[in-house]
Amino acid sequence: MKLQAVFFLAAGLALPAVLVAQDQIESARSAGPASVSNDATIKAWDGTVLHEGSNDWTCMPDNADTPGNDPLCMTAAWGNFLEAYVGRTEPSYEEIGFAYMLAGDTPVSNSDPFATEPTGPEDWVTDMGPHVMVIVPDASMLEGISTDHLNGGPWIMWPDTPYAHIMIPLESRGL
Repeated sequence: MKLQAVFFLAAGLALPAVLVAQDQIESARSAGPASVSNDATIKAWDGTVLHEGSNDWTCMPDNADTPGNDPLCMTAAWGNFLEAYVGRTEPSYEEIGFAYMLAGDTPVSNSDPFATEPTGPEDWVTDMGPHVMVIVPDASMLEGISTDHLNGGPWIMWPDTPYAHIMIPLESRGL
């Protein structure tokens, strides 16, 4: 009898953790198309592997505790970019990188990667629905692409910083 009680107590304590991990996995997979996210490695924002994948993509869930950590699926180059961004260092990727944010994104400054307050309507990006982001190893490849997030199409976010990248909206932003 005592062994059964211990088993049910242990199972009852483990179940919420399993449900939380499953919710995080579902949240992470919502960031990319199924062709990418179904076989991706799923990591929590602290780097904990929640599910080992079989392709070269990593997806991360929404993190309600940290604004701006929205669901994201990314290539290894984007992993390098993200690590550099969080550490406020220069990224060192050497290939083109892609990231999906099909669940949208938190409002953010278009010019200041570290702004936490709205910087004005001409700069503060809102209504950011599903989009793809692209990084390139040579910033000169970005020359000639608009930096205006209100232009109705792709633009460069955080131009003139080591974190410059192409934003590609996948639907109308309600402008």
